Parts: sequence; C-alpha cells; structure tokens
Amino acid sequence: MDVQSRELTVTYNIVPPPSAVAPPSLSQETTHRFPITSPPDLESQEDTESELKKYYTSLRASIAEARTKLGGELTAWRDAVGNAELGKEKSVKTEVDDEGEEEENTEE
Repeated sequence: MDVQSRELTVTYNIVPPPSAVAPPSLSQETTHRFPITSPPDLESQEDTESELKKYYTSLRASIAEARTKLGGELTAWRDAVGNAELGKEKSVKTEVDDEGEEEENTEE
C-alpha cells in the first residue's frame, strides 16, 4: 500500500506600489505548504469511515493553519502599503431601489 503525500499549497506574489516601504521580514513572493494526512485504502467500511474522519480533520486543520498564516502575512502587507492603494479602487455608488421601498410601505 503506497500512501501518497498530500498537501495544501498556497502561493502569492505581492506587487506593492513604488511608494510603499515594506519591512525586510516581508517577502513579495511566498509559497506555503501545509501537510494533509492521506487516507489509506482500507477494506472494511468501519475502517474507511474512521480514516475519512481523520483525513477531513487533518484537512480542516491545514486550512485553518493556512488561513491564520496567510491572514497574518497579508495584514502585514496591508499595513506596510498603507493608503497608497486607495486611489486604485473604483468607487461604485449603490442605487436605492425605490420600488422596494414602496412595497415595504404599502404592506404596513
């Protein structure tokens, strides 16, 4: 029985604006690997269910670890970039649905 190694791999490449000064602890290109326990091929139904539970528990733990790690790093990048990116986002005005308001008022 050959159990394959599985992992959750996350890669990002940050391209900060020229005016941003990032601390040396932040890397612009990063790849993280989070191991996931692979379920072995089993014969009985009980063993398979037990191993699948272990697999999904390992998968959830890897996702949580990735989320925490990336969240911290991307927050640090956001703080380093600061307000330099504010002008790049398009502001979209939301329109008020007058018909929806009229319907709400007539129901009362």
